[in-house]
Order: sequence, then C-alpha cells, then structure tokens
Amino acid sequence: MLGRQQIAGIPSAISELFKNAHDAYADHVEIDFYRQNKLFVLRDDGLGMTRTDFESRWLTIGTESKLNAKTGLKMPPSAPGKPKRPILGEKGIGRLAVASIGPQVLILTRAERADGLHDLVACYIHWSIFEQPGLDLEDIEIPVRTFPAGSLPTKQDVDSMTEAFGHNLIGLEKEVRGQFEADFRKMSIDPSAVDGYVKNLSLAGKGHGTHFIISPTYDVLFADIDNRSEYEASNLEKVLLGFTNEMTPGHPTPVIKTAFRDHQGAGRIEDWATRNRFFTPEEFEIADHSFQGTIDEYGQFRGKVRVYDHEPVAYTLPWNQGQGKPTECGPFKIDIAYIQGRHKESLLATSKSSAEFGEITKKLNRFGGLYIYKDGIRVQPYGQIDFDWLGIEQRRTLSASFYFFSYRRMFGVVDINQQHNAALLEKAGREGYRENVAYKQFKDILKNLIIQLAIDFFRDGGIYEPQFVARKQALVRLEEVRRKREKGVTAKKKKLDQELEVFFRAYESGAPTEQAQEFAEGLRQRLVETKSFKDTKMAAQMVLDIEESARRNLRNLEESYYVAKPKGIGLSRALEQKYDDYSVMYQELQSTVFNKVRQTVEEEITTAANEARLELDRRVRIERALKQLADQAQKTTRVERAETNEAVGKVQEEIRLAVQASITAVNEEVREVLADFAAADFSEMEEADIVTVRDDLERRLIDVKESKQELLRGIRAQLEEIDVENPGARLDEMEAVERRMLALEERAELDLQLTQMGMAIEVINHEFDSSIRSIRDQLRLLRNWADVNKGLDKVYQGLRTSFDHLDGYLTLFTPLHRRLYREEVTIRGTEIVEYLTGLFEQRLDRHAIVLKHTKAFANLKLTGYPSVYYPVFVNLIDNAIYWLKDHRVEQRVIELHASGKTMFVSNNGPAILESRRESIFESGVSFKPAGRGLGLAISAQVLANANYSLTLAEEPRPEMTVTFCLVPTK
Repeated sequence: MLGRQQIAGIPSAISELFKNAHDAYADHVEIDFYRQNKLFVLRDDGLGMTRTDFESRWLTIGTESKLNAKTGLKMPPSAPGKPKRPILGEKGIGRLAVASIGPQVLILTRAERADGLHDLVACYIHWSIFEQPGLDLEDIEIPVRTFPAGSLPTKQDVDSMTEAFGHNLIGLEKEVRGQFEADFRKMSIDPSAVDGYVKNLSLAGKGHGTHFIISPTYDVLFADIDNRSEYEASNLEKVLLGFTNEMTPGHPTPVIKTAFRDHQGAGRIEDWATRNRFFTPEEFEIADHSFQGTIDEYGQFRGKVRVYDHEPVAYTLPWNQGQGKPTECGPFKIDIAYIQGRHKESLLATSKSSAEFGEITKKLNRFGGLYIYKDGIRVQPYGQIDFDWLGIEQRRTLSASFYFFSYRRMFGVVDINQQHNAALLEKAGREGYRENVAYKQFKDILKNLIIQLAIDFFRDGGIYEPQFVARKQALVRLEEVRRKREKGVTAKKKKLDQELEVFFRAYESGAPTEQAQEFAEGLRQRLVETKSFKDTKMAAQMVLDIEESARRNLRNLEESYYVAKPKGIGLSRALEQKYDDYSVMYQELQSTVFNKVRQTVEEEITTAANEARLELDRRVRIERALKQLADQAQKTTRVERAETNEAVGKVQEEIRLAVQASITAVNEEVREVLADFAAADFSEMEEADIVTVRDDLERRLIDVKESKQELLRGIRAQLEEIDVENPGARLDEMEAVERRMLALEERAELDLQLTQMGMAIEVINHEFDSSIRSIRDQLRLLRNWADVNKGLDKVYQGLRTSFDHLDGYLTLFTPLHRRLYREEVTIRGTEIVEYLTGLFEQRLDRHAIVLKHTKAFANLKLTGYPSVYYPVFVNLIDNAIYWLKDHRVEQRVIELHASGKTMFVSNNGPAILESRRESIFESGVSFKPAGRGLGLAISAQVLANANYSLTLAEEPRPEMTVTFCLVPTK
C-alpha cells in the first residue's frame, strides 16, 4: 500500500484529505468522529467526482504526475465563479491516505459540473484485500455503483456492495474470511442516516461533494487525539490546527473552513480544529515584539520591526550570499510575533492580566514555532514544536543572550505560493521540502534574518538595542513594584476580610447586645455597693470612679467592633459590599446598643447619686470625662508620632544608602574608564579602532550617569509628591484607580463567562434537538417490538414513562423559544402561574413554600415576548426559594400580584439590607455562596430593553418582607 506507507499517521492522512477537498474547490471540509462506534465520517462540499473521474483518478495512484502527459489525462475541473486554486496533492497519495484511518471505507461522491449535477457514485473498499498473498490486483473487484441524482444508497445497497466485494475472498483461509466478514457487518449502515447528521453538507437533493465513511477506525486515532498535556499538543492538534492561515492580522479570508468534531458520548462534543485553539490575530497584535516584511527575489528583507510598544521602525537587511543574482527559492513574505519568556519582562504584565499571559504561554508551549503556508494552506511539518527547522533552539543553547530568540516563544508565518516559489518541492510523505538549492537558500535567508534581528535589536551594542533594554528594565521595575504592592495589599485585604467575618459572626450571634447587657448589669451591681458607704464623700468618689471606668469600658467595647478600612487600597466589588454591609450594621449597633448603654450609664449614675443623696459636682464629672479622652488622644498621638518618626528614619536611611551607592558607582566607573584610557596605546591603532575605543569609553560613562540619574530623580519625584497638608490625597487617587481596575477585571471575567455559557448553550441546543428526535424514533421502534413481544412491554412502558417525565420538564422551556416569533403574543397571568408551578412544584413542596397569586395577577394581560418575561419570573422565584428555605417563619410564602401593568413578586423571607438595595442588580454581585451575580443583572437589562424596570420596593407588600417590582417605563 504505497499511499499508506508514505503517510506518517492518521493526522497526516487527514491533512492530505483536507488538501484534496481544497483541490476540489470545497468551501467546507468537516469530520465527525463517533467514538463509541469508531465511526469516522469526512465530508466536503467540493465539486465531487463523476464515475469516470473516480475510476480514472481516485482509484489510480500517482495520477497527478500524469497530468498533461501523453496519457491524455486532463487537468481536474475548476469551479466557475471561484478563483483558480493551485493543486496541493501533487503526488496523488492523499486520496489513498484514507487507508491509514481504518481498514475499510464507503465513498460517496456527487459531481457538480458545467452541465449540472451528476448522479451519485458509491464505492466500497476493504484495504486489507491488497495485502493478501496470491491475489492479482487486476482480479480484485471493487464495487462501484451509481444512484439517481438527489438520492442516497440504502442500507441494502451498502450490504450489496460488501457482498460483491466478498467475492474477492474466494480461496482465502477461513480465519481471514471471518475477519473480513466481521468488518462487513460493521459497515452495514444506512448512509441516509449518516448523511443527515450534518445537514449543510448533505449529498441529497442538490448537494454535491465527497464523503468518506470509515468504520471501524484504527485504535491509534484515540491516542492521536487524547495524548496531550499542558505542555504538549496531541498529534492531531499538531497537524490540524492552523490548517489555513488565520493567525496574522489582515490575513486573506481562508478559501476553505475545517472542523473535526469528536463525539465523546453523553452529548459532549469537542471540535479540535476550532480557530480559538490556535493563535489569533488579536494575540498577534498584543505580542511583545513583531517583525513583518517581504524577502525579495534577491533575498533582501524589507519590512518593519516593533519592539515592545515603541513605534515600528523600517528595517532592511541584505543577503550577501546571493551575489546579486536572483534566488532559486523566489520572493516570499514573513510575519512573526514574539512573547518574552518572563512575565515581568512582557507587555502583558501591564496591559493584560496574568491569566492571559498564561493562556498565550500555554499555546506557545504546545504550538509555538514558525509555520509555512503555501497559497494559504499549511505545509507539514513546519511549525511543529519538535521540528526546529531553522535551528533556533540549537543556537539558543549555545548562548541565550547572544542569539536571544527561542522557538517556543515565537509564532508566525512564512507565506509562499506556487507562482513564485515553485522550486520548493515537498518530499514524499510530507516530511518537509527537498534539500535542493532553493530550499537551502530559503533556510539561509531566514536564519540570517533571525540572527541579525537578535544582533540589531536585542543584543548588547545593537543599533536598536537601547529601545529593548530600556523598556524591558522599565517593565521589570514596574512588575517588581506591582508585586511588592500586591503582596502588601493582599495581606491587608485578607486581614480586612477576616475582621469583617469575625464581626458578622458576632453580630449574627447577638454578642454585642449580650456584652452590653452584661456591662449594664455589672454597672448596676457596682453602684448598689456604694449604698453601703457611710462616708458620703467616699461614696461620691466611688461613683465618679465607677462612671469613669464605665465610659472607658464602653469605648473599648465599641472599638472592639470597629473595623478600619485600609487607606489607598482598592477593594473588589464583593469586599466593598461586605464593608458597606458592615457600616450599616455598625451604625445600627451604635444607635440601638452602644448609645443606649451610654444613656444607661448616665441614668444609673444620676439615680444612684439621688438615692444616696450624694453631691456630685457636674463640672467635676465632665472634667474627668474630658481628661480621660484627652489622655487617650495624647497617648494615641504619641504612639503614631513614634511610628511615623521610625518610618521617616527608615526611609531617610534607605535614601542615604541609595544616594551613597549611586555616587560610589559613578566614581568607580569613572576611575575604571580613566584607567582603561591610560592603558590604551593609540599610536598603532587605525582611526576606526580609535573611534571604537572612544565610543566604548564614552558609552560606559553615559550609561552609568543615566542609570543613577534616573534612580535619584525617581526618589526625588516621590519625595516631592508628599503633601503634608492633604496626606491622604495620593492614597485616595490610588484607591480610586485600583477600584476601577478591579471593576474592569471583574467585568471582563464576567463577559468571558457569559460568552462561554452562550457558546455551550448553542452547542447543547444543536445536539439536544437531534438527540431528542433520535430517542423518540427509537422509542417508536421499540413499541413495535413490544407489541409482538410481551416480555418487552414492561421495559418499554418504563422507558416511555421516564422519557415522558423528562420531556415534561423540557416542554417547560417551550415558551422561551418564542423569541423566534415575528409577532408579540398576549401573556396572561394565569399562564405565568401555571408555568412557574410546573417548573418549581417539587422544590416548593420540598421546602414547604406556598406560591400564591392574587386575583389581580390572575387577570393580568400584557403583550410581549415570553422569552423576555418568563426568565425574569424564574429568576425571582428561584432566588426567593433559596432565601426562604432555611428561614424560620410560620408559613413560607411567595406572592404574585399585579396592579395595572405593574407586577410584583414578594416573599416573607429575610429582609434585604438597605446597603444592598442597589448592588443586588449589579453584575457579579451575589450574596449566595459561590453565586455568579448574573440573574438579577441580566433580568434588569432584558426588562429595560422591553421598556420595563426591575426595582426593589421601598415598602414591601402586606405581610411580606421583600417585594420586587416590574414597572413599565412607557
């Protein structure tokens, strides 16, 4: 099997079949692999083959080499209205690569030509027949059938072809025949059923193209898909991802789109050829460095080079080995992006999140490299991580600083075409290009470019190296500052969160109230003791001491529940909400507990004095209270002053050491430069050498001066920013910026989650529809068996009941699909109640919750799309059930009410804190454990688009604690 021997494996075989689809002018080529059945189906919507084409081309090896030869074989047809495509399958072995995927294949192909659509051609082949000793190839019968235009073979037709193929088995050993016959049974399928899996690529009706149905596949396909890790791509990913160039900005629209859907069972599908698994133009544009340009016919590079976020510079690089002659390889384009290996040296450390840097790094670890695309289609094996065809990693191992580039940190494209680069010829088996003169020149030109880019832009002394070094140092410095701040900020946030949690636990347990009551009771007992004193002056002094102690202890009690918000730190939305809740609760403690205790102290002291007929000088009482506060204020100020002086001293010492180190470094460099100058012998130097020495000495002095000058200026700038009159201004600005950044990060994460959810729902919906149809069809078939076989009746009834139960739940979502209707419908309150009751009935019963509605709600009529209103009610009821289920109340109730077009959803669960009235409608804010904070935010937005607002009522409905209002805005 020549074709199979020259194909490296199944991924390479698939790549060849994709190229065949390209040559057939297909717009789509897609694979569906059904793991459980080992069924592999490849479809394209290309021109297809007539019976003559199929027998003279597809069944003949090496036909491309015979084109336009004396055999008279014509060029393949082209598609009217489409640009002419170069033929990628020059060797003619791609079509036989199908033998590498599985032992047998059913081919269905239908041609579209200038004269219209042709009949469908079907063929069955079992490849193992060609491996049987003693068989003459000319005697092997390959069953080929034609079917009227628009129709497909039936299962009986397929069985007929395998039966005809079975005639080739006469004379083979019984065991061998048994193996063939077992495979025949696996191919006993209905092509119309398989054809219907992907409607847009059907061969029925007016469809055209070619289908390969292979069953079973070889087991190695599972390993080719599954053997992957975070640092290594699977064999399938290495070959299929990036089949067309979609990674560079402004790339041409691919002429063909690919897919490889892996049906893993239980409705789970992975498309291993989806675009986002590979590099994207967006990632190309945010790379740290990029190099774009063309290599002309003399091997000279002309283009632009961007280093970090500097403006791209024009760059020209000659290729001296060409000696002024046109190259054999021809002109081509190149487009490379590069990411720094260290996060702190990358632009992504400042412009993007660490997570995004990590995602791109994962892609680089698995797919990093320089790819070759010929006429927009990838050439194998270029770009694979283990095929360093320009020796980039080999040179880097010699000296990373000298050669700079790493193959695993770059991704890019070398763009060639058949017109200008015809001398680049592929080896048999797609193992790269032949080592002819053209290919050697091609590699030498690219190696020269990679090396010279490192010299000029990234190596010490390079022409453009200062841009790179200065920006890299700035990024490293910023990242170190960020990490240092983040470390301190994280610790402070963690401390704040812990203190808030301690407060909430104490508040919920009623600890502050209990402590206050104990405090008041202790005060009364001590005052009772003063009544036993005979000496009124001593008793009066004792009462004053008790009052002073009581006020001090009360302040300590208040301070024990006070949580200070750290200055200059932006809090996340969740932590900010926690602190807002704390502020409300602390104010409540102040008014309902601490102030009352303070009033109790005053009343008890006055009462005790009156009962004992003590003369308490009010002036003395006030003076003692003020003195106590004054002492506390002075003590606190002394502590703060000492800590401030200590901080000032520490900073002053660090600045002194930094200044001294800078002066020392400059002086040492000056001495070394002067010493080197004194030791230099200029008498025998050429003028150019003298200039080089002078430039080197001057550069050393300039570098040390600029380095230390920047350091000292930075220190001085920070000192000048200190504003003694308004010391918190800078911290407030920093806090505001950090809060804004955190809000944007949270929003971006939420948007990503919503996008992923939407994509998942789209996939689930597509598969769900076909799965339900399939289950219904199979149940109908089972019913026929159950009618004639009473033993199956019980099984059928059980399945039928279970499915009806499931289907009953699924039909609850039917109203949500009415967004497809062009016209709005009348929605009645009774319909909403019926819908919600059916959806939540079991949960309501489980938690003993009553869902009731008023007569006004039952009479409600409004016009709109059910897909707008139903999900809002679902979300509100779902939230109400969550908060009600553990709430202690005589009867848990959810109430639906209406007044005109305004609707109300109420419950008698826990009341919503005043501080949360607005925040509950914000995206990402949730008070449920592990909640996403999406429901109310999305509901409010959806209703706003329908001219309704969703708000929380100031006053709940009677006997309710929470009422949400759906109010028309027009």
